[in-house]
Amino acid sequence: MKKTAHSCSLLCATLAAVLLGSAPAAGAQKQKPLVPTIFGVLKTRFETDLKTGNLRFSVNNARLGVKGQAGEESKLFRYQFQADLNSEGKLSVLDTYVTFASGAFEVSLGQQLYHFGTELSRGPRLNYFASSSFVATYVGSYYAPADGSSPARTGSLGARDIGVLFSYKGTKRIPVGLLAGLVNGYGINNMSWHRNVNFVARLWIDPGMAVEGFGLAGNYYTGKTPFGSDITMAGGELRYMKDRWIVEGEYASRWLGTPAGTDRCDLAAVHAIYSQPVAQWGPVKFIAPMVRWDYGHNITVLDQAALVHLNAQRATGGITIGFAKKLLQCELRLNYEHYFLDGPAQLASNPVFHDKFIAEFFLAF
Repeated sequence: MKKTAHSCSLLCATLAAVLLGSAPAAGAQKQKPLVPTIFGVLKTRFETDLKTGNLRFSVNNARLGVKGQAGEESKLFRYQFQADLNSEGKLSVLDTYVTFASGAFEVSLGQQLYHFGTELSRGPRLNYFASSSFVATYVGSYYAPADGSSPARTGSLGARDIGVLFSYKGTKRIPVGLLAGLVNGYGINNMSWHRNVNFVARLWIDPGMAVEGFGLAGNYYTGKTPFGSDITMAGGELRYMKDRWIVEGEYASRWLGTPAGTDRCDLAAVHAIYSQPVAQWGPVKFIAPMVRWDYGHNITVLDQAALVHLNAQRATGGITIGFAKKLLQCELRLNYEHYFLDGPAQLASNPVFHDKFIAEFFLAF
């Protein structure tokens, strides 16, 4: 991965040098140097397993990144680097890409979000709840059954990959956005040689672009998993965002080729948020009650070295206490998660599917 980051850094520096080298001669206005913007997100939490009584403190995310453009006057080229400083106790490089932008058109090359769906692309910075939805957690899941020579294995495509994305952002005249791209299909930090690339596409209308408050999107992905199986994902979204309300819903299906045939997984998530400003509450600027419902049909997990298929639902209720004027800036989240399972009895001992109470502090800059 160091090689990839070095290559992207070298590419950005080369592009900047070309632009600076083409600046007007003496007497003309000098072009300003590339000045990056630093951004990040920190999520720390306390959670309680309401079935066993166990509890823990954790730093769920500690992300730091830089982004910028090639000079103040030229906005044709942009770049972004981002790393998670505490990905299960390890440093993980997330974003290393450069973007060429001209009007509503963009081309991005490198390691980046490949934008299959809003839920998968949220990440910790844009997620309103303490936990990711079932759609984000399971839509890119894949597995390989035990074959006698190796045990059962599972994996996830994740939200990022290395590749090239072409996009049209949409305008008031043509409000439809379009994205299409080719990616490795091996996830982040992996540049393995292979004979195929995976394809992703997204079509969307942002809220308010065509119908007041409403937006929609459709998503498609197809290719191979790192285990060599065929995988296809497809889904749709509908959202309403106006005044203090945010209501969003997303549905997605995943088809995975297995020795026994095609295995299908269906997922859905719907949430509603109402943000109420408050006055004279000291540092508190708003409170936001929120609810979410998750659904997963034929989810596959690895439990005690065996593949387990199950159906699950989850109801999440909570309140966010904001210390800035808007959501997703500085806030305390109090969430209660309740699970409804239809699967093997041994899952009752898996803490992933236990009811929980979570208190999480979120800070983004």
